[in-house]
Amino acid sequence: MKLMRHRIILTSLLVFALAGCGKKEEEKSAEKQEENVVTLTKENLQHVEIKTELVAPGSIETTLRAAGRVTENQNKTARVSSTLEGRLLKANVDLNDQVKAGDVLGLVQTPELLGRPLELKAPIDGVVMDRKASAGELVGKEKEIFTISDPADLWVIAEIKERDIGAVKVGQAASFTVLAYPGETFRGKIVRIANVVETESRTVEARIEVNNADGRLKPGMFADVEIVTTVLENVIVIPDTALQTEEDNQIVFVALDTNKFQKRIVKLGLEHQGRVQILEGVKKGENVVTDGSFILKSEMLKGEMEAD
Repeated sequence: MKLMRHRIILTSLLVFALAGCGKKEEEKSAEKQEENVVTLTKENLQHVEIKTELVAPGSIETTLRAAGRVTENQNKTARVSSTLEGRLLKANVDLNDQVKAGDVLGLVQTPELLGRPLELKAPIDGVVMDRKASAGELVGKEKEIFTISDPADLWVIAEIKERDIGAVKVGQAASFTVLAYPGETFRGKIVRIANVVETESRTVEARIEVNNADGRLKPGMFADVEIVTTVLENVIVIPDTALQTEEDNQIVFVALDTNKFQKRIVKLGLEHQGRVQILEGVKKGENVVTDGSFILKSEMLKGEMEAD
């Protein structure tokens, strides 16, 4: 009987001890959370601008940058030369003229045809992009006289570095800029990737098809290309303006109330164009501070110094 009583007493003491420890842990956790909270006074709020953004799932990309150049679409380009040696009697078309397949572009006088001129005909519909001979000029079989192409469909050839080849695939979206139109972005899609690495540059050519219906892009332009290599959907993404650095950590502030903000250490994922993926630290539905987080960090540091 006495043994039973001793056991009951020991069990009760153990339960009370554990309860006390749990309570102390909860108190410590609450104190720690309170340490990470910045409270602004009404006077503070009158002099600072705090902006927040609701945390919601979104998408983020990783991209690869490459140098490129605009070229004719070789599948819609034809180069016209004489099949016989002779003299160009007449050029019927000039630069930027629209032609149809079968149109006579020029006449070449050649001895083989006994006075009848050789007709140079357009093999495809398109626009005269280049003309390399004038009336009276001698032309040979190797002489390219006219270049015809469809300027509404162009290629951008991107030079992919050898180390990045594995990340580039047919079907990926690509965007690019050119010097002629600063601040404007053009878009296309990768349709072909070369099989050979260039010996000197150690690059592979990736072909991007581009719609140029307005005719503003010109073959020969240089292009700064950006290729989308990865797209993550339904992930937590916030503006990178929300981030602050504290020692080795990246932190954000989450709005608990109109004047209360909690510091959170966050783990980052991908970053692209001013947006950053958050792997840990904030949740969907919370409001993260996007403008004014530096002020909150300063207020927190000031409070810590006063406490010391």
